[in-house]
Parts: sequence; C-alpha cells; structure tokens
Amino acid sequence: MAINLTPFGFVLLAGFSCLALPISALPASAAAPRGAVVFFVGTVKVDGEDAKIGKPLGAKTTIETGPGASCEIVFDGKNAVRVGQNARAVLDFSRAVKEVALERGSLTSVLRKLGKLAGKDSFKVSTETAVAGVRGTSFCVWAAAGETYICACNGEVRTVDAKGAEEYDLRAAHHAGRYYAVKGGTITASPAGLEHHGDADIESLAALIGEKVDWSVEE
Repeated sequence: MAINLTPFGFVLLAGFSCLALPISALPASAAAPRGAVVFFVGTVKVDGEDAKIGKPLGAKTTIETGPGASCEIVFDGKNAVRVGQNARAVLDFSRAVKEVALERGSLTSVLRKLGKLAGKDSFKVSTETAVAGVRGTSFCVWAAAGETYICACNGEVRTVDAKGAEEYDLRAAHHAGRYYAVKGGTITASPAGLEHHGDADIESLAALIGEKVDWSVEE
C-alpha cells in the first residue's frame, strides 16, 4: 500500500479515504482569492502538470482528473471546491465573479465567503447545456456530452440553459435538482433527484473550511 506524505503533513493512503486538513493546517496560499490545491487523490493534472499540495491557482487554471481521482481547492479561506473523477474544468478566479467552465465530470462546492455583487451571481459554473449561478451556497454540477445535472444542496442556485431559456431558481435545505439535456436540437429541463453526490460529499467539503452543514435550513 502506497503512503504519500505531502509537504504539509497530509497522508494519502492508496485505497482508503483520507481525513481533510483542518482549516488551521491549510497552506497560507489557500486564503488568497485564487486559492490553492489542498488535497488530491489519484491522477490529477493542474495546467498539464502533476498536482501538488499548496500549489496556488493562476489567473486561469485547468484541472483534469482520472478515474477514481479528485482534487480539492480552497480560496478566500472559506470557499471549497472539489473536482470529481474523469473531469475537466477550467477555473477563472481572477475577477470578482468566479467562473468555472465544466467540460465533463462533477464540481461540488461549499461557498461561505463570496464577494457580494448587487443583483448578480458571484460564482458561475457553465457547461455545454446549462449555467448555474450562485451568491453563496452548497451545490453540485455534473456534466457529460449533451447533458447537465445541477443540485442546490443547501441553499439557492439559479439555473438556465445554454441558450438563456428554461430558467429556474432551485431552493432547498436538503437537495433540489434539475436536469438539462439536448433532445432533437432543443435543450429540455426537468426535475431531478439526488444524483452524482450525497450528503457526505457536502459535509466533508464544509469541514475542510471549518464549517458544518445545517440540513434543516437553507444556507
């Protein structure tokens, strides 16, 4: 069994789940607006290079993960993002509105410290078929060719298809999903249940930034 000890004392046990770093142990660069990689497992590439714990994000950063892999990023100290397996995501955290272009795979987030922009989303995730916009919440987006799943896990997420139609406000204390799919050249939207993630995924991300999810209220 391979055991990897990172420069920050994080132990990776191949084939076993790992405890998240407490907020006090996060690298200083994680508190920066663009953040840093704080955990990864499996094959993860950051801008084409092997991922490294503590590696700061650039103005734009491309994350690619292999089978069974994942990568966790913390920015501004109180925002955590996980890129799941078999994913490709381009993160642009260089401006007030943080944006992610998710080409495939999943992106799960717990956001507690976003800039307040009057009447505007502070964080956007775009896929081939839909856009999710939030101002601070816990949510999950999953994308594949011609389809997108969006879940407001604990809070509110504005969803719209890639053509600017089929707009919905998803609100939930405990998961509310929407599914967008291309059918005959048209993007359709329909309600969806809990897919591609679970409570534990959100709770572990929240713990990474020293937060706890209250499933009885919308954050």
